[in-house]
Amino acid sequence: MTIRMRSILDNWAHFIKIGDDASFSEVYNQIADDLFAYGLSLGFQRENCKDAIQDVFIKIYLSRKSLSHIHNITPYIFRSFKNRLIDFSRIDKYSDSINSFDDNFVLEVTVLDNIIDNETAIILKEKVDRLLKNITPNQREAVYLKYVTGLQHKEIAEILNINEESARKLLYRAMDKLRKMASDEELSKKTALLAVLQVLIKMI
Repeated sequence: MTIRMRSILDNWAHFIKIGDDASFSEVYNQIADDLFAYGLSLGFQRENCKDAIQDVFIKIYLSRKSLSHIHNITPYIFRSFKNRLIDFSRIDKYSDSINSFDDNFVLEVTVLDNIIDNETAIILKEKVDRLLKNITPNQREAVYLKYVTGLQHKEIAEILNINEESARKLLYRAMDKLRKMASDEELSKKTALLAVLQVLIKMI
């Protein structure tokens, strides 16, 4: 099996065991884009996101020998990245408060051109955006981590610093509210809107 074919867990285990630089690089390649998108959704600037990713991986590389107890690296990296961004907000003289990003989590909605025509896409995207703004920032963050990044409930719980059951409830309430609001749309728009929600956030 080549390094590139290994899962992130396999590459992490290999890096921790022997300090293999190629495996470390592959962990970075497998998760960096998701971290960057996550940071932007939290409301941080692009440069801060890039700097935070770099800081997190430098610290991981230098601290390898003390991280052998970390088996599932994905939630650990996401949580470290988020904490680093919070550190940036503490020293940003233009930041209103340390937790100001909590009220600004944005779940970006994209519509594939081959699903619906552009005019319909714009209309439905606006409706989905409006629906997403009616759930709490924590719910939007959980939805993002679950349906965009593809993390499991346990991993989401670790990132949000809550227990697994609370993560499940947070997601359930978010999706339940989205379904109910989508169902309240005009009958002629309801089916299309629910279908788009299903495509965009894999809602079943």
